[in-house]
Amino acid sequence: MNANRRTALGIGALVVLAAAIGAGIFVWSGSQAATWFVLVGVPLFVVLGIGLYVRGVITRSGTSEQQFVRTRARSTAEEFQALLRQRQELQTAYPDWDPGIAAQVESAVGDFETQGVTVDRETGAFDLGKGVKSADLQEFERLSNETERLEDEVESSFREFVAGDLSRRERVLDQLSEVDLAETSESFSAPDSSASVAECRDVLDGSREATRETVETAIETVREMRRGGQRADDGGAIEADLNNAEAALDRGQFESAVESVLEARDRLRDEFSGSFNEELDAIRGLVDAVGRADVDAHVEASSIDEVDRIDAAVSGLDSALDLSEASRHRSDLRRVCLDMIRTMEQRLAGHAETLRAADLPPGYYTDPAAVDERFAAELEDIDDLELFTEQWETAATDLRDAVETANTKAAVVEAYDDVSETIETALAERGEVVGDDLPMRHADQFLGLYYRRNEGLEFDPSVPVLRRGDVETHDITVEVAYEHGSEQPRTATVALDGGGYSETVTVETRVAGTAAFENVPAGTHELSADPGDDAFAAIERDVTVDGDASVSVEFLEQELREQLCADVEVDMTEVLPDMRSRLESSFADEGYVSTEMDLPVQHTHAACLLAVWSDDAGYGICRSDGDVVVYDQDQIEREVANVLRYNVDSGDRVSFAELRQNFLSAPVPDPVIRDVVGGIDGEHSVTMTETGLETNEH
Repeated sequence: MNANRRTALGIGALVVLAAAIGAGIFVWSGSQAATWFVLVGVPLFVVLGIGLYVRGVITRSGTSEQQFVRTRARSTAEEFQALLRQRQELQTAYPDWDPGIAAQVESAVGDFETQGVTVDRETGAFDLGKGVKSADLQEFERLSNETERLEDEVESSFREFVAGDLSRRERVLDQLSEVDLAETSESFSAPDSSASVAECRDVLDGSREATRETVETAIETVREMRRGGQRADDGGAIEADLNNAEAALDRGQFESAVESVLEARDRLRDEFSGSFNEELDAIRGLVDAVGRADVDAHVEASSIDEVDRIDAAVSGLDSALDLSEASRHRSDLRRVCLDMIRTMEQRLAGHAETLRAADLPPGYYTDPAAVDERFAAELEDIDDLELFTEQWETAATDLRDAVETANTKAAVVEAYDDVSETIETALAERGEVVGDDLPMRHADQFLGLYYRRNEGLEFDPSVPVLRRGDVETHDITVEVAYEHGSEQPRTATVALDGGGYSETVTVETRVAGTAAFENVPAGTHELSADPGDDAFAAIERDVTVDGDASVSVEFLEQELREQLCADVEVDMTEVLPDMRSRLESSFADEGYVSTEMDLPVQHTHAACLLAVWSDDAGYGICRSDGDVVVYDQDQIEREVANVLRYNVDSGDRVSFAELRQNFLSAPVPDPVIRDVVGGIDGEHSVTMTETGLETNEH
């Protein structure tokens, strides 16, 4: 039977025994004796039971009462040790913080010593002496409560310290912001009342680091002011102030550091107040130099954006009180310009390395002098901004040209294997290749590299064109003819192009003519012929030249629909369903539709739309004084027949204009009326003149 069960059974037996005794007394002596037993005897039995339980617990754990006190002493001392170490750690990290609990700690140390526990006031190390065996257990309970209270006081004190420190940080930054040595600062948020020490430390350390960075920037800004063309007379004193500021910053004395920065700034302001405009002119001069250098394609886009931002910011400065802000922009501009130079140096080095690793023929690429220069390093040592600007523009221009050349050459080398196949095929087919034959940038560079890598070729970079040596040429004659003649001469334009050869000849004729081309290189060329008359279709085709030859070209007349839709890219058959009802309505109202009307389509597409609609609806279509007219052919024939039958007598004359004005439903031109009259049944004898018609006497 284990100890717990034995103890429980012992206590239970005592309770049963007490109940039995109480019952016996009640039976033998009456209720009064039983009552006194309940009031006095039962509590004695309960106390005896508790004593047995405690004795059992102590006996089971094998711990004596002295050992129990010693254990409690150790745990309380460890709590106190943690308090002292936390205080020591915080005071080491923040020497300007004092929790104000030294006297209370000293008192607690004395109390521990009274109880036989020796505690080191600095480290919290402790030693449990022999006297702790007889120590007062309740005293350790009190010391534990006291330690907990001191911990709360330390945390509260540290939170107040952090809030005060944040407030001082804000005042420091406000001082710098007032003289434009810092951006307007945001307030640091103090930790709330429940924040732990660790959270408070994070807030405090973050604010101090931010303040440090801002003060360091202010120091560099003031130091940058001294780089101007007008050097301060007391430059030594200014540098001493800045050194003092840096030293104070290292000690964490932000207020002292800011005072030194402001003193240096005031010295500079006094010296530079008369040269503020010169300083701005120097900054604008460097901005202008960046624009002239035209390096946008070879530097980071963010750098160009930064220059634009600085230029806009400087334009808003108009007072010597803005000296510090101008100096900050000056420093930023120098940094950005140096970054541009470094970027171009890196890109040039990369391209040059690519070209050195390639197997290049002599003369294709030679490293420019800029490859071996270290422009950025030299510019870093130049304080005078005007001299910096002059040297920067020279360096940027040299690097720009070198990067452009190296970049182009490197791109050509990397893509050469694919492009060389195209060049070789063209040479085999036509005997020459021009830049336009290569669908990529820098065609002249590809042709030049191919020329240097292959013998027996001629290269003219001005075209550019690459030819086989001793290219064979021939004379070509182009015979031009129209499907039918005209009263007025037409001017046809014939062009032959390809293989570096390009020539255009005009031919004026009513029916046929000849265009001669001399010294045409052998190979395939593109022949294009423009009839000079919208009624006829242009011609384009390839011509292979391998000897003197004659080529025939015949211009065929186009259907009116083909003429009207030749330059229209939209498929009007897809548009027609949406337009049909509007066209039919106009036709029903007017008896015809023409391009002079307000049509539901762009003006440039109107003629093509009418051509497509007339085919779809079976109507006639014609040109009339520059307009296109859609009309009902059958209606016009009936109207002309009625005129001849009822409105004119034998020997009468009627002009075409009179017919259109008085009898016809559509303003068709004279040729249409002639065709209609010619097609009418021979019951009418009609003679047509140049301007009209007349009926013959029977």
